[in-house]
Amino acid sequence: MTTVDQILFGWAERDHEGNAGVRPLAHSGLPTIDRWAKRLQYVWATQDGQGDRTEAAASLVHLVFDDEAAVLRKLPSRNPHGRGGATLTHVLVGAPHAIGPGLALGLHDWPGWREHEPDGTVSRLAPLDLAGLEEAARPGLAALRERIADVPAEQLAALVARVLERPAEDFSVIARPDHALPMMTALLDITGPVSGRPWTFASRESTDKGSHQPRVVFLAARPPQSMYINQRNRVDVAETPPDTDTTRFAARLVDLYREAGHAALERIRPRTPIRTTDDVTAWQRSVPVVDGRIADVRVHFDVLLDDDLLDRAAARGTLTSVRARLTGELRGQPAQWLAGALRRWRRDERRARHHPELRDLLLHEAVDACLAGQGPDPLVEAVRDAQPPPAVVASSFRPQVPHGGLDLSRAGHRRLLVVALYLGLPAAELDRAGLLAASPADELLDFVGRYADRYPEAAHLVLRHLGDAGEGRGTARLWYDHGLLLGPVDRIAGGDRVKEVDCFRHLLLAAYGPRLKRDDAAVLIERAGVRAPLGLFAAALELASDEGAEQRIRYEISEQFLRDHGYAAPAPGSGRRHRPGGPVLGRPPAPPEPPAARPAPYPAGARLDAAGAPPDTAHAPHGAVPDPAQWGPSAGLGTRRGRPGRPDTVNVLVVTALALALIGLVSFFVLTSVR
Repeated sequence: MTTVDQILFGWAERDHEGNAGVRPLAHSGLPTIDRWAKRLQYVWATQDGQGDRTEAAASLVHLVFDDEAAVLRKLPSRNPHGRGGATLTHVLVGAPHAIGPGLALGLHDWPGWREHEPDGTVSRLAPLDLAGLEEAARPGLAALRERIADVPAEQLAALVARVLERPAEDFSVIARPDHALPMMTALLDITGPVSGRPWTFASRESTDKGSHQPRVVFLAARPPQSMYINQRNRVDVAETPPDTDTTRFAARLVDLYREAGHAALERIRPRTPIRTTDDVTAWQRSVPVVDGRIADVRVHFDVLLDDDLLDRAAARGTLTSVRARLTGELRGQPAQWLAGALRRWRRDERRARHHPELRDLLLHEAVDACLAGQGPDPLVEAVRDAQPPPAVVASSFRPQVPHGGLDLSRAGHRRLLVVALYLGLPAAELDRAGLLAASPADELLDFVGRYADRYPEAAHLVLRHLGDAGEGRGTARLWYDHGLLLGPVDRIAGGDRVKEVDCFRHLLLAAYGPRLKRDDAAVLIERAGVRAPLGLFAAALELASDEGAEQRIRYEISEQFLRDHGYAAPAPGSGRRHRPGGPVLGRPPAPPEPPAARPAPYPAGARLDAAGAPPDTAHAPHGAVPDPAQWGPSAGLGTRRGRPGRPDTVNVLVVTALALALIGLVSFFVLTSVR
C-alpha cells in the first residue's frame, strides 16, 4: 500500500528556546520533516486575508521538489488563544508521480482537511492511503470541470493563448479567486503535460514573489510595484489579447473543450508533450478546422457515456456522422469500457429507445470484440446479457472463420465457435460446406460430447460435417473410446427417431465409410452392448454392404426387441447379461414383467426328446429364441413336430377315416353294377 504523509503547520507559542510563530504542530512520522519545515515554514505556510470567508479564503497549493511533491491547503484561522492572523496549513507529502496536479485539484473539497488548530494534545497524525485519496479526488475534479461553464470563454482563451505562446515559462494570472481552480483545471486539460515542467499552482495569493514559486500563481489583483525583479509572465484575463494565429487556435481549443469535454482534447492533443512554440505550431497544423471550428476527426466515444453530449449531438443533427465515425472503432476500446457502455445502453433505457441505431452499433462492435478473441469473460457475459440478435452474431462470426475452415484443435478456433454459440449464433450457420474441414475427427467427437447438452442443433451439424468428411483412419476406435456417443446423441435427438438415425448414420460413415461389412457389423454389435438404441442398428442396417452384415444386424434388432419386452435372454456367447425390462437409450423403458407371466419354455403340444427338451431347442438356454439362420431348407412342420416314422395319434385317426370312406365307396359301386 502506497501511503501519503501529513504535516500540520500552525501558530505555536514560545518554546524552550523562546521561539514563537508558525511551525509544524503535528505530522505522521515523516523522516524529512526538518527539510519540509525549512521549505514551507516562512513562505507557503503563511497567508493573508484573514477577514474573508473561510471557503473563499482557503488557498490550494501544489509544489514539486526534486524527489518529493506536496499539496497544501492554507486556511486563515484564529488560534485557541484568539489571536488573529495565524494560518493553519495542512500538507500532504508524497512522491511526485503520486501527488500530481490532477490529484491536488481534486482534493480541493476533500473532507479530511483540518479546519481548526489542534488544542496541543495531538502531535501525531496517521499516514493516508494513496488509493483512498485518488478515489476521493475523482468527484472533486469532475466538479471543477463542471464549473468551467461559469468562467467566461474569452478569459479562459486569453490564458490558454499566453501559455501556448510560451509553454515552458511561469505565469502569474490575475483573475477572480473563485475562477482560479476551474481555470487551472481547464489549462491542465487543454495543454496537457509540458515536457520537463510539471504543472504546479497556487490558487489564491497576494504576491508572486519569493523562492520556488509554482508555475501558475493566481492573484486576486495586480500586486504593487516593487524593486524586486520578477521574471514571471503576468496575465490579466480581463484584457483582450492581440489577434494572432495562436490566439485563434486557443479560442478554438476552448470552444471544443467546453462543448465536448476533456476527452475530446485528449484525442487531438499531440502524443508527445509540447515543449516549444514549434511544437505548438505543429499541433495547430495537425488539427483540421471546419467552418471556424476544430473538427474532432477521431471518434466521439463520450456520446455513449454522457447524456448531455448525446442530447447536444442529437439537437445539432450530428448523430449520423458520429455513428459513422464510431463504426469500426468501438471494438478497439478496453473491455471494461465496452462492458460499462453496454450496461448503460440496455434495451429498456431511455437513451436506447430514443437512439436504437447507436445501441445496435455498440452491440455489433462488442460482439466483434468478443469473437475477435479480445473480449475476456466479463465482456462476453455483458454482451450475452444485452441479448444481441442472432443475425448480428452471425454477421460477426462469418468474417472470423479462416479460409480453410475452423480447426477445433486450435484454442482460438474452438473459442470462436463456442463464444459465438454462447452469444446466440444460429445453428444453421454451421451448415456450410468446409466450415470444419480442418478439424480432426477426435476434436469433432470431443466437441459433440462436451456441448450436446447446451447446443444440440449445433452438435447435430458437427456430426454431419464428420460424416461428410468420410471414413477416417482410426475414427472407429475414437468413436468407441467416446462410448459411441450414445448419451450425446440421445440428447441431440430429444425423442426424434429420424434425427437419432441421422446422427448414427454420420458416425458410421466417419467410422466405416458408406459400406458396413460383416466383421465391422460384428464389432459394432459387440461394442454397442444391450443399451444401444435401435436407431444405431437402423442406421447400420442402411449401410450394410452384404447379406452377412445385414443378417447379423437384423438378428440383433429382433433379439433386442424380444429382450426389451421380456421374451428372450441374451444369445449364447454374447457376453451380455440379461437385464429384463432395462431402459434402452432412445426408447421408453419396457414395463416390468409380471412374475406369473413367464413364457412357456417350448410351444404347447411339442414332444420332448430323450433329454426332456424340444428337438430344436435341446441346446438353447431357457427362454432363448433359436437363430433362424440355422434352420435348414428341409426343416418342415413334420420334422420339427415329431420324429420320422412314428406318426402321432391324429395322423392314425385321419388315415383310418379315409380308408373306411374309401371301402364304403367301392362297395356302393359294386352293388350298383350287379343289379
